[in-house]
Order: sequence, then structure tokens, then C-alpha cells
Amino acid sequence: DALGARILEQAGFPAIYMSGSAVTASLLGYPDIGLVSFHEMVEQARRIALAVDVPVISDADTGYGNAVNVWRTVREFEAAGVAGIHLEDQELPKRCGHFEGKRLIPAAEMAKKLEAALAARRDDDFIIIARTDARAVEGMEGALKRARLYRSVGVDMLFVEALTSVDEMKRLNEAFAGFPLLVNVVEGGKTPQLSLAAYEELGYRVVLYPTASVRAAMKAFRELARELREKGSTEGFLHRLVGFSERNEITGLAAFDAWERRFAIEETEHGAG
Repeated sequence: DALGARILEQAGFPAIYMSGSAVTASLLGYPDIGLVSFHEMVEQARRIALAVDVPVISDADTGYGNAVNVWRTVREFEAAGVAGIHLEDQELPKRCGHFEGKRLIPAAEMAKKLEAALAARRDDDFIIIARTDARAVEGMEGALKRARLYRSVGVDMLFVEALTSVDEMKRLNEAFAGFPLLVNVVEGGKTPQLSLAAYEELGYRVVLYPTASVRAAMKAFRELARELREKGSTEGFLHRLVGFSERNEITGLAAFDAWERRFAIEETEHGAG
């Protein structure tokens, strides 16, 4: 969400990622099984992009329909102020890339959807990332075949989801040497968890941590709820909370106060009016 984006920007991260799984959990309280809507995703992306100055990459799921829907998806996310989106080749309703039971649309159909996405964007700097979930459905060969097809369409980056070993990751990067690739790190999921330096050495250009922040919030909030329910006070939890002034610093209160002073009407001026 926007608060999380501000915290990440203040920590020095060069870009922010908005995860469909994290939005589904934080906005709806539901699992990542295709329940969050196009409108909810676009509006959340708009709020996040407005809250920070660094680029925002957003999950755009399947594009929410056919090639015509993809046209609108690209236009709306671009208008929302994000820097790029990724589109995946799952059938609707889609599932988290690290869940079982995923189903894919034909590769040729996905290629046409990606062509539509590229044609729909107004700004060539708006990044279109092609994601395939084929590793879990068609195996590594199928995933590589789809990735080659999607690259041939002209996408800016490839996202081969849920590779299960370092050897598979090496194979992918060797097959697409020099082309921008993205890896998705889901703690406890299918893909090996390595250091940022190790991912870079493998050849990845972008590393996503899609649910770490919302899962950290889940754990802290659950522990806070237990403390308050059992002890009737948050006093014993204060060391786990940001301070009052730190909260105001994170949300930028001083900047808004300065803005208010800049455009305030002096009392004498107001009286004269």
C-alpha cells in the first residue's frame, strides 16, 4: 500500500513493486486466487504512485480479459502513474504463481495479448513485462519456449515464474543472456531464496519481494492483537511500535505543515477581505 511504499522509498530502494497477492491480502483479506478486481488494482496503483517519487512496477495479472481488455489495462495503469506492468499467461481466475492448480492460455493467444499491450501504451518508457507460469504446467522446456515467443513480440522484460532450482535459473539466464530478466522471491515458495548479489550474478536485472512486507505486517499485527486482547494494554508492546514523531516523519507531516503555511492567508489579509 502507499504507506509501505513510502517506507521502502525512505529506506533507499530505487523502485517499488505492487503485488496482486499483497493487495488482495491487505485490501480484501483474501488469498491470491483471482479475487481482486481490475478497478481495485488500478486505484491501489494510483495511490502508491502518488505517494512516492521512485518508479512503481505493478502486477496486472492476466490483463483482465482478452486483447481489448489488455488495451484498457495498459491505458489505465499508465494513466495511474506507474512505470510498468507485468502480464501473465494464466487462465482466469488466476492463482498465485507458487500455488498448485494453475492453468494456462495458449501461447499464441498470450503473444497476441502482449502485442496489444505494446500497441496500447502511449509512452515507450512504460515497461511491458511478460510473465509465464509454464514451469509448473508444461515444465522447463515449455517455459523456455513460451519465453522465447514472448520476447519475439518485443516485450521489455521476461518474468519466468516459480523456477525450482539454481540450475533452472542458470539455464534461463543462459538462454536469454543480455535480455532483462526478473525473479520473484516468495519466502517459502518454489524459487530458491538467494542474496541480491547472487541473483545479479546469475543475470537477473530485477528482484521482486512481493509479499515480504505484508507478511511482516501480518505477524506484527497478530502479535499486537494478542498482546492487547490478553493484557488489555499496548504498554508492553511500545518497543515494537514506531514512535509518535517517527510516525509523523514517515507520513511526511512536516512537508504538509510547510505547504499549509506557504499558502495560508494572514489574519490581517483575511480580515481585509
